Amino acid sequence: MKKSAFITNKKIDNRATIAISGSKSESNRALILRSISNGLVDIKNLSDANDTQVLQSCLSKIELHKKKEVLKLNVGPAGTAMRFLTAFLAFQEGEFEISGSERMHERPIKILVEALNSLGADIKYLGTNGYPPLRINGTKIQKTAEININGNVSSQYISALLLIAPALPLGLKLNIEGKLTSKPYVNMTLNMLNSCGIEYTWIENQIIIVPQIFKHSQLFIEPDWSSASYWYSIVANSDNLDLFLSGFKKDSLQGDQKIVEIMKNLGVETKYTSSGINLSRCKSPERELIYDFIECPDLAQTVAVCCALLGKNLKMKGLETLKIKETDRIKALKMELSKINVTLNENGGLYELNTQNIQYPDKVSIKTYDDHRMAMAFAPLALKINRLEIEDMDVIGKSYPNFWNDLSKIGIQLTQ
Repeated sequence: MKKSAFITNKKIDNRATIAISGSKSESNRALILRSISNGLVDIKNLSDANDTQVLQSCLSKIELHKKKEVLKLNVGPAGTAMRFLTAFLAFQEGEFEISGSERMHERPIKILVEALNSLGADIKYLGTNGYPPLRINGTKIQKTAEININGNVSSQYISALLLIAPALPLGLKLNIEGKLTSKPYVNMTLNMLNSCGIEYTWIENQIIIVPQIFKHSQLFIEPDWSSASYWYSIVANSDNLDLFLSGFKKDSLQGDQKIVEIMKNLGVETKYTSSGINLSRCKSPERELIYDFIECPDLAQTVAVCCALLGKNLKMKGLETLKIKETDRIKALKMELSKINVTLNENGGLYELNTQNIQYPDKVSIKTYDDHRMAMAFAPLALKINRLEIEDMDVIGKSYPNFWNDLSKIGIQLTQ
């Protein structure tokens, strides 16, 4: 049974320190690298997110798998696990079936499956064509090294292919067609591969990785900038809250570090120290707010809600991938922002947030649509109204299971 969180009493402390666990994105890549290198890659500060635990559990089952049996894996709502495991298993010996939640079976995977099959994999759909669940007959045979893939749907497809490239018999020559969505995530994948001794070339739209041996290496997972974004929004909507987020660094692999620049325009200053970052209020410039989220789509919900609560109009681009996430995030944002009389309208790929008629009722109930980011993006609304209900409070476990506990450190208390 899904539980709701109710926030009624708020006495915000002026100062707090928050420790966020390792990045889910980095952790999931690291787990694949450790498995494909046969344990040569060591991992420190692994994420405690549910998605990472699911992937780790699946990889453990694969390691113990008896090849004569069909191994059935269920990743639930973990999209990264579905994409990364599909590529990983395609060239492992054995027979496998991968399924997930009802929503996972509505999220497309055809581009990745077609790319893998063109390399020589044997992957079939067990339900609707182009969607999970999948049947994978693992093989060690590769037909070709060169494939083309559309870059504007999901960078996870590209990362899934790059992670297995060094272990492919012929390596990989990947031609990216069209504009690349979420390019920082591809850079993250390549940088992590490089940290494990894997060399690559990336010239224009072509990435080449030849067959290589991994070296003994250690990957330290930085805290998650996506999770940090919710704290930026809370500081922006507080009077004088100073927060210290430990472990974050200026030289980051994560594209969602973009939140530092975005929030500077929304009144939050970031100061880097040797042990983390300090967030405090500052004066925000008066200017039209236009952001392109093509390289950091996971920040869109946080920024949209933050601007709404600040009464700032906002124009957004690069949101198309939000429609195939845990839910249709654009539709979900529209529905929940309407509860405070804020509108979000689309015109030719440009989304306009209008706060002109914003109103705060005494109480609001926010639907999460099985999406962790909806719950946390709307949490700062608690600072504006007397009673906030977040439906399905446990949905945050997907990426930031300690979020509600961390909220209590600044004086925001929840009841169930």
